[in-house]
Amino acid sequence: MAQRLFSRPVSVRSCLFSSTSTPIVAPGVSESQVSDELRELLKAGWVLDQPRSGIEKSYYFKTYTKCQKAGSVHVHWTTHHPRGLTLLDTLMARYCDEQSASIGTVDQNQSKKCHPAPA
Repeated sequence: MAQRLFSRPVSVRSCLFSSTSTPIVAPGVSESQVSDELRELLKAGWVLDQPRSGIEKSYYFKTYTKCQKAGSVHVHWTTHHPRGLTLLDTLMARYCDEQSASIGTVDQNQSKKCHPAPA
């Protein structure tokens, strides 16, 4: 029978994060591993979400065809059960960065903007 995890999240203690931005790590997950991964992701443009239990980032494209005519894609990773940030979230964030590099994302100021048609 599988062991039941605690229902309350665990906070990572790290000098990188202020008390108001300390990530919430899922119970049973290595706080130090998640903290190490998160440090690298924050350097790559990911941000901790408002509940502090997930990470998010927006990717921008030079043409609409790269992202279904939207110009950008916003990605948000978090684990719902057990609640909090896990290594799976950081793994998927790294995967998103790898894929965005392979399809050619650009900085926001270089992305295609949608403007209204002239009257």
